[in-house]
Amino acid sequence: MSATVRSLLVVAAAITVDLLFWDGEARLVDGGTLPLWLPVLITVTVHSTLLWRRSHPLPVFAAQAAFSMICLLVPMWQPIAGVLVATFAVAANSAARTARWGWLAAVPLITHSVVLSVTLNSKWIGLTQGVLLALAAGAVAWVAGRRVALRAERLRAWQAEQDQLRTEATHNERLALARELHDGVANTITTVLLQAAAARSASAGDPAALRCIESAARRAMEEIQATLQLMPREPLAAGAPMLADLPALLALASEAGLEVAFSETGRRRELPLPAQTAVYRAIQEGITNTLKYAPRGTRCRISLNWTPTELELAIVDFAAEAAGAPPALPVTGGRGLNGLRERLRHVGGVLESGRCDNGYRLSARLPVGAR
Repeated sequence: MSATVRSLLVVAAAITVDLLFWDGEARLVDGGTLPLWLPVLITVTVHSTLLWRRSHPLPVFAAQAAFSMICLLVPMWQPIAGVLVATFAVAANSAARTARWGWLAAVPLITHSVVLSVTLNSKWIGLTQGVLLALAAGAVAWVAGRRVALRAERLRAWQAEQDQLRTEATHNERLALARELHDGVANTITTVLLQAAAARSASAGDPAALRCIESAARRAMEEIQATLQLMPREPLAAGAPMLADLPALLALASEAGLEVAFSETGRRRELPLPAQTAVYRAIQEGITNTLKYAPRGTRCRISLNWTPTELELAIVDFAAEAAGAPPALPVTGGRGLNGLRERLRHVGGVLESGRCDNGYRLSARLPVGAR
């Protein structure tokens, strides 16, 4: 059933109730009488305003309250259904402060009881009973409306929370893509670019083809860096490479012409996947930076030192005495180190970097074991 149909049924019910409780008596307080069709017309006209009770609860409530006071003119005609529906609407569709106006329904409800009691010469006990019953009906309508309002408010809060979670999930997916785009694809393309440039300089292979490879890789690097500038940086642990993938990474560095010395001391401990990825990315970043920025012929020493509480990682490069300058590559703006620092912080580690002797040192520490 649609909301429009339900609203029409409520209006029809209010009209029916108020006309059923009217017994056709149309005598005025001054002794005159109303035409029988007039109360019916007025009831249908005024109760039609209930169609707007959700969008304009206070004006509709005011119209119903004013209409219900017709008992002052026609004592035996006491319409009550419309004002109760309007009271419910004010409580259900208004803020808490505005909903308090619904208690003004007590005025026409009490007036009904008093006028009826005076007209019928009822005793005080009858007047008291009538007032209490009328107030109870109004209170039930108001309390029921407030319960509906609170339930709707909780539902809106839940929906807003779900929307926020969906937004965060989408945001996190984009961040993961940005992180892996830099740490994986960009570093690999850098290696390809450097290999092509080195081979062309050494006149190994077809210079035109190598120049084409170098040019394409350079354009790809520039496009990746431009894309990364549009994406925020947040600490996320991607679940791709692990410590078991280090030999392939070191082999790729050797194929690119970098002399790499790898050593591992202490007993290797089990690391969570995000921490393993962070170690892999740290080594990959150190190798890539050596290839990009260090003079040709620079050697790279990588060491992993396992202690009972920490894993100490160091990537140190040593420049050769006579070496040529590396090719100029697109500037990254420090995104690699910044992203790596955030990645390590996310798994409880720290990153340090800086020059040492005639080279550069990148070191990191991660907690291991029970935490």
